[in-house]
Amino acid sequence: FFTYTEMLAHLDTMHTLYSSLITAVQPIEGFATQEGNPVYWVKISDNPQTDETGEPQILLTALHHAREPASLSQMIFFMYYLLEHYETDPNIAYLIDNSEIYIVPCLNPDGYQWNEFTNPSGGGMWRKNRRDNTDGTYGVDLNRNYGFLWGFDDNGSSPNTNSSTYRGPEAFSEPETQAIQTFCETHQFQIAL
Repeated sequence: FFTYTEMLAHLDTMHTLYSSLITAVQPIEGFATQEGNPVYWVKISDNPQTDETGEPQILLTALHHAREPASLSQMIFFMYYLLEHYETDPNIAYLIDNSEIYIVPCLNPDGYQWNEFTNPSGGGMWRKNRRDNTDGTYGVDLNRNYGFLWGFDDNGSSPNTNSSTYRGPEAFSEPETQAIQTFCETHQFQIAL
């Protein structure tokens, strides 16, 4: 799987090779993770530098959980596939010409880099971000930190800071989920995957 640095290099390479179809990587403004990392995004479209009114906006995110590197790798491969086949596949051309595809390839940079640090040959199993819970435990499960029915019950998420599904002290307590919330509020996404 790609390291965090390799991911950034691939995003730069995509922009270098296909600048008419993909923006340069940029941070969601105003947010940094517990360890100071930005949450990056790019946009794929036939006019990536322009907000095209009337075209549906799509949000794709990957790597909520640091120990799921396949989500990042498949996203990078999917992005290359779109860009490389734009000129030859009419279905892909239609998709890119008629929508704006926003991609956040690594929502959990702290947790992902923690796994790289603790297991440089791969196999790190850290799941959460790296929030210091101030009780000797670390991390919030970002996928359980969103606001809809947050803390409704303890099935599927946990109030226990030591749990791998710890939902955090409150909805949107984490800068990563706050960044996605703001990103969604400043766009008109019709679907998020």
